[in-house]
Amino acid sequence: MDRRTFVNRAGVAGIGLAWPRTLDALAHRTQDLDPGSAELWESVREAFPIPRDRIYLNVGTLGPQPRPVVDAIIEHTRRVAMTYPPGVDWNTLTAAAAQVLKCDPAGLVFPRNTTEGMNFVANGLELRPGDEVLTTLHEHIGGLCCWQLASARHGVTLRQLELPIPPSHEDEVVDIFTRTITPRTRVISISHVTFSNGLIMPVARLVRLAREHGIISVIDGAHPPGMMDVDMVALDPDFYATSPHKWLLAPQGTGILYIRADWRTRLWPTLASGDWDDLSLGAMRFNHLGSFDESRMAGLLAALRFHQVIGPDRIHERIRTLRRMLMDGLLENPRIRMMSPQADSLGAGMVSFKLDGVDALDLQVRLARAANIRTRVIGEYGYQWMRLSPHIYNSPAEIERVVALIAAEKPTQ
Repeated sequence: MDRRTFVNRAGVAGIGLAWPRTLDALAHRTQDLDPGSAELWESVREAFPIPRDRIYLNVGTLGPQPRPVVDAIIEHTRRVAMTYPPGVDWNTLTAAAAQVLKCDPAGLVFPRNTTEGMNFVANGLELRPGDEVLTTLHEHIGGLCCWQLASARHGVTLRQLELPIPPSHEDEVVDIFTRTITPRTRVISISHVTFSNGLIMPVARLVRLAREHGIISVIDGAHPPGMMDVDMVALDPDFYATSPHKWLLAPQGTGILYIRADWRTRLWPTLASGDWDDLSLGAMRFNHLGSFDESRMAGLLAALRFHQVIGPDRIHERIRTLRRMLMDGLLENPRIRMMSPQADSLGAGMVSFKLDGVDALDLQVRLARAANIRTRVIGEYGYQWMRLSPHIYNSPAEIERVVALIAAEKPTQ
């Protein structure tokens, strides 16, 4: 065997994968830098293949992957094509995910996204006609349609509660649910952070409220992991579904579902494959989905490690700083009607607003044309809000430019 053949085979077999070395180099460059250091965030920005003339403010829909994550996907796909073992260790992956979520790794399931995780729960519960599910008018379709299906199929009553826009205190939200619970309420299904305006829901309090009444708690946690601290032990929900392809910057098609210990043998599987009925496997039996693209698992592992290399605390603080800068800049404009909570204790990551005299869809088009800015319009429920969501690849200069462009918009209505 010549040297080139040996090196190629060794690399494919896992001895010389590039993405861990890339992360090691990034860790070496950034580990001692202060969270306020411009050098730190420029090093982080260089890890993303986003064009320099692009201002991406839509991580709330899809997070762009840094190069180590892209490399992990490609290298894994290449290994499979060359008939070598895929090289994703399940125990390593679950341990890395559990570290971010601060949970028992034995409770983790890896569906494709929050939507699939929420459907696993809604389809796996034994709900009957007349049972009631409480949710809100700020749920994404990924966390809502599973309950609409349960209503249409099983006669379950689905109630969507109005929330203050925005609330001034979390007590307002808790009081709404406290007043609405009835003896027929079986499930409370809420977002941890609402997709519509970034409201941080008082999840721990609502989970306790549900448990006191014998109600199942299901949390759509699509946004928090990667954006803010998540402590599953402290929250203690029955179920928590999330999409690492958002703020954790993992590949599309990666999801995580956490199942509380007492539900791991009680929930019915939606997809039945080998050992679906082996209760000794606990939550792991929900991971038996047949053949699937494991390259996304390799990418998820790389994203979780990228998150740890940069540092969760530094990431969370950077997001808070950019959100605060964006919020304060927009509020200087008297034509802005803010739909997101202004207090940092109530709002996370995403800033939603209306600009008087300008339709949100028109504003989206204008920002894209003016400076290649990617945004999101919250058209659901007829809200028609502009939503901006910055992340660690964004700079203060980009935030300032976006605020200035919005301030310069002339009324058209």
